[in-house]
Amino acid sequence: MLGQSTNIAKSTVEQVRAKIARLREETREAQGAKAYDFDKRLAQIKAKEDAIRAERKAKKKALREAQRMELAKSGDAEMAENDDMALMMGFSGFGTTKK
Repeated sequence: MLGQSTNIAKSTVEQVRAKIARLREETREAQGAKAYDFDKRLAQIKAKEDAIRAERKAKKKALREAQRMELAKSGDAEMAENDDMALMMGFSGFGTTKK
């Protein structure tokens, strides 16, 4: 009544060989795909890490450049004050005369 029968269909030798060949092919494809996907995934992770490193390096470089520019601006202001003071006192500079 369930739509099932106890009769089992007999398979021929050719059907069994075809089934085995198909299963072997599926196994080969599955193994090849896993290895390829793993290598591909490693390459993607490495590329992402490299991009993050490059971004961090660029940020650091920009920060150092901004600090250097700030230091140069403040240094120029100090030099101008020192030059004015030196001129008032009659010095040509506050540096050493020894060379």
